[in-house]
Amino acid sequence: MTSQAFVRVAVKPGMLPDADSPVLLNRDIRPGTSRAEMSIFGDDRWNLSPAIFENHLNAVSLNFQLVPERFRHFAKVYIWLELNCDEGQVILRRASIEGLLAVYTMVSQLRIARTFLTWLDERGFPTVSAVTPEDLGHFLESVQDAEMTHDHRCNVLQAVRRIWAFRDMLPPDGRLPEMPPWGGKDSRILLGKSDRRAENRTPRIPEATMAMTLFWALRFVQDFGDDLVAVMDEARPLAGLHPGRFSQRGRTALRDLRTGGRGSLAPHVDALIAEFRRAGRPLPGRIGADGALELDWPYLGKLLDCTSNGLKNHGGHDQRFRASGLPIALGDFLAVQPTGQLDGKPWMERFRNREARTLTRMLSTACFIVICYLTGMRPGEALNLRRGCASRSKATQLWEIKGLKWKGAVDENGAKIPEGQHRDDPWIAAEVVALAVSVQERLHDADMLFPPSLLIPNQRKGKSRSFSPVNDDLNDFVAWVNTYCKENGRNDAIPIDSHRITARRFRRTLAWFICRRPRGLVAAAIQYGHLQVQITQGYAGTYASGFPDDMAFERWLARLDELEEADRRLKNDEKVSGPAADAYRSRVTGGCQKFAGRILRTGKEARHVMANPSLQIYPGKGMTCVFAAATALCELSPGLDDARYTPDVDDCRPGCLNIVRTEENIDELRAEADRLRVTVDDEASPPIRLRRERQRLTHLEKIIDDHTRPSA
Repeated sequence: MTSQAFVRVAVKPGMLPDADSPVLLNRDIRPGTSRAEMSIFGDDRWNLSPAIFENHLNAVSLNFQLVPERFRHFAKVYIWLELNCDEGQVILRRASIEGLLAVYTMVSQLRIARTFLTWLDERGFPTVSAVTPEDLGHFLESVQDAEMTHDHRCNVLQAVRRIWAFRDMLPPDGRLPEMPPWGGKDSRILLGKSDRRAENRTPRIPEATMAMTLFWALRFVQDFGDDLVAVMDEARPLAGLHPGRFSQRGRTALRDLRTGGRGSLAPHVDALIAEFRRAGRPLPGRIGADGALELDWPYLGKLLDCTSNGLKNHGGHDQRFRASGLPIALGDFLAVQPTGQLDGKPWMERFRNREARTLTRMLSTACFIVICYLTGMRPGEALNLRRGCASRSKATQLWEIKGLKWKGAVDENGAKIPEGQHRDDPWIAAEVVALAVSVQERLHDADMLFPPSLLIPNQRKGKSRSFSPVNDDLNDFVAWVNTYCKENGRNDAIPIDSHRITARRFRRTLAWFICRRPRGLVAAAIQYGHLQVQITQGYAGTYASGFPDDMAFERWLARLDELEEADRRLKNDEKVSGPAADAYRSRVTGGCQKFAGRILRTGKEARHVMANPSLQIYPGKGMTCVFAAATALCELSPGLDDARYTPDVDDCRPGCLNIVRTEENIDELRAEADRLRVTVDDEASPPIRLRRERQRLTHLEKIIDDHTRPSA
């Protein structure tokens, strides 16, 4: 995608826009944008959509009629400068503010700046230049006392700083005092630190809900996909998107009906009846006004591409259908027959035309769930995927998904690239993700993988489905599955989440699954085809994906839970044994005291705290590692925490000084010993295996005896 700009004009001090000045003077514009779509300064509503390249975002506009009238012109000038000023970087450094705002951000920027302008209007200030440093102090007090979040207070003060930073560019009556607002003090000094917990507040989807949602999504993709693609192929012509099989003949028949010619539709009615008879299909029926079953004339009209009234009331076609001898069944059934199986039986009896839109939307939603969740990509990145995005790497034979990124997409000057950037490293995907991409591509012929509409894929051409409809689809998917389970007496419905399901929750949930499930990192490495170093260094791509921060945060929470549980067991006199037993007791007891109530504000802080020795306790199979790199005998692997190493619990060596065994570990070893005794007692066991298993059993029995022996 190549951007374009209609005009490039250097905006310098003293240069102000007139009524006909383009709003997007120096911003990159989407290809194909016409001048008619471009707003001018004199408009009270500015269309910013031509400069928005994220295809999943809705139309973006600024409504200046919401700004107090006396400050409306000032607000326009200020926002126009934010959009177009070439000196932006230099200007903003005056206020210790970095970076020009993205076009999409202008919506919130105007809303926040309006808080300041409304305050001025309510107090009768005639112009912005009438504001004194004392007045700014009074405004600060009103912000401190206002019922708004700490973050919003900071944003309001930041908006005033940005207005001040453009002081030399603004007209004289729009200039704040020459001295920086509030003596140049930072918001943290003026407002104090936030008292809210700063951890990731996006709630994860509960384990049972996510597991069953993914389970049903996979069913749709793998088992029902072919059926519903065929449903779409048959239903699309009936929606009037493309001429149907009888379209031209239907139009000819309608013309004959209007000019007095009767009966020209008869051969096509007969052909349709013959087709129903060959397929063994009943004629479509509906309940009429008198409560009796009658032919579904609207559906028959769609099949013949003519009006239902003309079909019913002219040419004796009613009698022709009834004389066919075919039964009439309630429903506008399609010719497609279900082939997908569920518990050894077809998952649907028949497909109705009126259900086609819903069913194919459920399939598309299932494809989105599989692609977005199983790759860990951001929802916006998934919605901006294009046809042909999936391919198998010749070098690794792994499936790769190629797409754009916007987070971290900046040029050499650090400015945001509005078109986004192609990812340097594609997402590595499981094969089922590639299947989901293929199924979604078969549902339509649009370029975007997730177009706004499946039946009308070129609606909002070049755009993709946006967040709000996708989130509606996700909740509709759960509701559809649960209704289906209830109607069919199934017990595998999706448990209801107490929060509304949104696509933003997928990444947090995936990180939780990987970190909290037993040996989750190993399972993830196998499922996604990564080597261990790849999965620990940058899951689903590089650190640019942001996913490692989510992983670090979830691993931190998991460690704290494990530490708390270990502390509880020790307080209940759990016995631990092994060379690292004393270190284990010390870390568990001290760690619970040290980290109780700790707040993490950033992913970087999470990784730093996770590197603390008190948290370096790793559950393994039949053992627990109290990790110390200096004495570890395993092959160390680079960890999610970058500057440190983590143990390889799959390569644990018996003589390692970092080993401790808890009661839970001993129970695991007892179970293994019981299995080995069966082999050792079997006289038919091969001699080599018998020696190996007997040696292992002797080793385990010694460990168990040492653990259970009373302390001296």
